[in-house]
Amino acid sequence: MARANDLRIGTGAWLRLTTWISVAFLFLPIPVLIIYSFNAGRQVTYWEGFSLKWYAAALADRDIWTGVRNSLLIAVASTAIATVLGTTAALALGKYTFRGRRLFQNLIYVPIILPEIIFGLSLLALFVLVRAPLGFLTITCAHATFSLSFVALIVLAKLHQFDARLEEASLDLGADRWETFWRVVLPGIAPGIVSGAMFAFTLSLDDFVVTLFTAGADSTTLPLRIYSLIRYGMTPELNAVSTVLILVTLGALAAGHHLQGRSVSRRVVLGLGGGMAVVVAGMLLVSTVMSDDDNTLNLYNYAGYIDDEVLAGFQRETGIRINANFYNDNEELLSRMAMGACDYDVVVPSDYMVSILSGLGLLAPIDAANVPNLRYVDPRFRHMPFEPTGTRYVPYAYGCAGISYNSAEVAGPVDSWQILFDERFRGRILMLDDMRECLGLALRLQGHSLANRDPAELAGATQLLRAQRPLVLRYDSNTTSETLLSGEACLAHNWSGTGLRLRQEHPEFGFALPREGVSMFVDCLCIPRDARHKRNAERLLDYLLRPDVAARNMASILYPMPNPEGRRQLPEETAKLLGPIFDMDLARFELIGELGEFNKQVDRAWTELRSE
Repeated sequence: MARANDLRIGTGAWLRLTTWISVAFLFLPIPVLIIYSFNAGRQVTYWEGFSLKWYAAALADRDIWTGVRNSLLIAVASTAIATVLGTTAALALGKYTFRGRRLFQNLIYVPIILPEIIFGLSLLALFVLVRAPLGFLTITCAHATFSLSFVALIVLAKLHQFDARLEEASLDLGADRWETFWRVVLPGIAPGIVSGAMFAFTLSLDDFVVTLFTAGADSTTLPLRIYSLIRYGMTPELNAVSTVLILVTLGALAAGHHLQGRSVSRRVVLGLGGGMAVVVAGMLLVSTVMSDDDNTLNLYNYAGYIDDEVLAGFQRETGIRINANFYNDNEELLSRMAMGACDYDVVVPSDYMVSILSGLGLLAPIDAANVPNLRYVDPRFRHMPFEPTGTRYVPYAYGCAGISYNSAEVAGPVDSWQILFDERFRGRILMLDDMRECLGLALRLQGHSLANRDPAELAGATQLLRAQRPLVLRYDSNTTSETLLSGEACLAHNWSGTGLRLRQEHPEFGFALPREGVSMFVDCLCIPRDARHKRNAERLLDYLLRPDVAARNMASILYPMPNPEGRRQLPEETAKLLGPIFDMDLARFELIGELGEFNKQVDRAWTELRSE
């Protein structure tokens, strides 16, 4: 029978049940993720049969393997540094009394207590201040900084369990302090050192937030790669990669836990340290031998927004190695470039962001003589309002938002934004989690435009969306297809590329462009002002504009490109799928552009709406 604790709170069946339900709630997403990694279909929550194809896709993904290599190199290097410094700090705190000891001990806790986003931002500011180029070194230093605190605490706990009489006996028997440490103290605390190293390795391997702030052009880690893939569309490939990462993490934690209560010989500690040193040295040697800075190009893009085979073809033709790094939205790109934490040769901002970056002087002019394939670009896209000179961008792809719908459940024509406000579909409507798109949609329904920058019109649009809130299942930009396929929703405000891919794979879903018009975006290829490989960047731009390459790229990403000759080379099925957007009158596309100071009012209205 269960005993009551000191607070006279029992540990009966109800408490055990509550505990197990809580634990299940916390850990249930993990087996769900693992199960759906074997899904035959493309969607992560819509089961279409058992398959191992996504594990095969992950194994064949060069960018994922680059992320794995980078993650392992950084994890091993930072673990080695953190283990040495953390063990030294633990020995100082556990064995010696010195002035400032209390302050030093408190400082050890700071990286553990401080929110990761603040820690990462402060490190980024420091690296930019001292002009340290972001990359392997900065990530390794960042990971070692927060990992050594955990190592120090684990080793310190083991040191407190160590019998000090053994050390005294060794000294009494004539051994000096170094020999005593080497033969008595080190074997005694070795389990703590090894488990601390395992913990540091796991922390580094899994870290995302700090890495996001301190990563450079050629140092994308596996968590960053996974994060960037979500922007383009989640597939079971993410589940497969995440499953492997979970298993590695659990293995390392289990090994650390097992070693904490075991006797570990000095040979094991030295072997672990020596092995790490050899791995780090080997990876650095290979990286140095294979590095050829003149034949390198650093690309900063959305994940999956250029076909992998297209990039592979460019590398084969030119011998230029592409280091691909990924971001999730335009604002993330702006923050890195504005802080000077950018070592990229090609970036892919949207139209309004081109205007902002150009205004800040962060973009270099493109030498048209080095990009002869500019002749294939639709002239209507060469001198657009966001950059009238046309010298600091090359139009890459364009698209819009429209309406995805389940034709079996949504009867009648879907030709107006008004259907997203229809009471018949209460609780089964998805809206994009995007303030410009949602508020622009509401303004368009009321006969206005976000480009008018009118506070009264904005207030009316906000009120319209507020009235719609009870009908909306959620605001979501990442799992729209999965939610529609599950039947949870039947209507969705959706990006054109995502909607067309859903229609291609599941013909029962349609994609409509409302008669009131849509907001258009034009994503562009730009070269940052401080690009170190500008000529290589211009060669990539020229290659992507080649009609056969543009056709292959469009067929992969399902976003149209302003390349009429490339369109003519599209497969018939793809051309038919993209036809409504290709053929749409540009007058029905609204290019909103940069909103200036009015953007603050838009952001405030959106924040208030989403917080209600």
